[in-house]
Amino acid sequence: MLLASLCPSILRAHGEIEGTGRQDFTRIIESKGEKYRIYLMYSPPLPTAGEPANGGIDLMRLLATPDPLLGSEVAITEAPDVALVDQKSGRIVVEHLPFLSEPTAGTYEFNNYEFPKGGSFLMRIRFQPAGGDVITADFPITVQPNAAAAFRFWVNLAVIILILGLTAMQLRKVRARGGEFAQMVRPAAAGLISLVVVVLAMDRFILGAVLDLRKPPPAAPVEGSVTTNEDGSYIIPAAIQQELGLSLVEAKEVSLGQIVTAFGTVEARPDLTAIVQAPLWGRIEWAKNPLAVGDRVTKGQALVQMVLELNALERGLMEAKDVDIKGAKKRVEDRRNGARLEYDRWKALHAKNPAYEADEKWAKELFDQATADYNEVVKQDTAYQAIMKWRNPRLTPVASPINGVITTIDFVPGELNQTANYRNLFTIVDPSQVWIRAQIFLADVTKLKDGDSLRVFPVNSENKPVAGKVRWIGDTIDPVNRTVPVLVDISNEGQVFALGSFARLQFEQPRQVLAVPEEAVVDEGTSRWVYVAREQGTFAPVQVELGLKQGGWWQVTSGLMVGDQVIAKGAALLGSMPRPEETMLETAPATPAAAASTQVSEASTSHQQ
Repeated sequence: MLLASLCPSILRAHGEIEGTGRQDFTRIIESKGEKYRIYLMYSPPLPTAGEPANGGIDLMRLLATPDPLLGSEVAITEAPDVALVDQKSGRIVVEHLPFLSEPTAGTYEFNNYEFPKGGSFLMRIRFQPAGGDVITADFPITVQPNAAAAFRFWVNLAVIILILGLTAMQLRKVRARGGEFAQMVRPAAAGLISLVVVVLAMDRFILGAVLDLRKPPPAAPVEGSVTTNEDGSYIIPAAIQQELGLSLVEAKEVSLGQIVTAFGTVEARPDLTAIVQAPLWGRIEWAKNPLAVGDRVTKGQALVQMVLELNALERGLMEAKDVDIKGAKKRVEDRRNGARLEYDRWKALHAKNPAYEADEKWAKELFDQATADYNEVVKQDTAYQAIMKWRNPRLTPVASPINGVITTIDFVPGELNQTANYRNLFTIVDPSQVWIRAQIFLADVTKLKDGDSLRVFPVNSENKPVAGKVRWIGDTIDPVNRTVPVLVDISNEGQVFALGSFARLQFEQPRQVLAVPEEAVVDEGTSRWVYVAREQGTFAPVQVELGLKQGGWWQVTSGLMVGDQVIAKGAALLGSMPRPEETMLETAPATPAAAASTQVSEASTSHQQ
């Protein structure tokens, strides 16, 4: 307890990381066609053996094409194996460093770790992504021996021995002069008080100043290193820019189309609509099978037939004549039968007596005449029956004039059409081509003309749009809504657009705007920025406000000027690197900040305070 109070430097030497800074490394590794980003950070940048050190690792898989939800990289959830290897001998000093994992974020950390000894080491990171090979990456780390604690301990011990020795000499002198115990208390107390005051003063003021003088100055940035300034900007040499694959583009004015949306109603085209009518009076019957609304019919298909019946006078005359013909037929038939009997009788007599030959001949002539008369009457009867069948009733078919779908039926089967005018029977529409009748605001319709193309969607649907073409633009303006009627002609294969339903129309109005490529924007959801080239090799994060995004370009409404050079490819990599907590994004062109950083090797960054 006394030693702890007299040597507080021993306790203070542990865990004091604040104000020491950190060392950052970022490395891109390619394996089996996939790219992985490994980020390593440890603090302080020059750890001391036996003193607390913190660190962290980020493992990310870079996506060839950024995902709208995940971004440009995905966390590696397989925990890495991290070992500490002696850089000279290759011997493993610590087989497993105690990393705490947050696999959903791909982040792994260690806190208050004390390196066992000083020296030059490699922090060897090994991990195996799903479906890939084992990836190994070595990062250098230098651990300095804990000379400060030993120096403080031995100096404080020497001071303690010196003061205790001087106090013992004083007590011996008092004892030699014959002093009693009471006379020795004062020198002993003075010695102890001096011991405490001197040790505390030396440890707090003198030894601290001496150790500060012995600290090596921060290393200056070296060629081939990335420097992070306090304002969040980076100084990146050309060689490192090439290694990281950074490319610069110019913010410029490009033509982007502003999307205009309107709504309309689906209508049938008049030239593809037919109204089927009854051509004459009579009873209306189905031609074959009954039809219903929604049935598809073809051009020339018989829909109904008109049954034209005879009136009473016509029917009476025809029936009377039919009776006469049938009576005549009966009479000639009876006469023919009688002539046959007479002919048969004379024929039998002639066979017995040749004297009856003339009588047989006369009987045969009568029979032949009766047969001829009978055949003539039968022919008349057959012909008249055919006439009656054609005249009663007379059937007139009504056919479809177009291919299409029945949308209305305006009669009842069996109904007698007694009017002399044409009677509507069906409405047939061909839905393969339809119109969209829309109302578009005057400010938007001025950019349209006949024949322009539009995209048409079924309302409340994001399905693949149908190409439409402007057929007609009205010349009257709604005085209340300030809209103009527009007809759009579209193909309706598959009947995606039902007649009478709503449709959504979209078209673009191109305009010149300041824009940068999409990959140049680092989007964190709540804020967006780009890295702007300031001086040679210096790139500063600039917060921007964005607008339209189209064709790989993103409109910039504030934050940039025409001609500003920004990082396009590789901007996401810089955006994923940690920045100092006090970094404030620029809102105006930045001036070169004082370099308050130290060097980084192999695309690594060191932050010191």
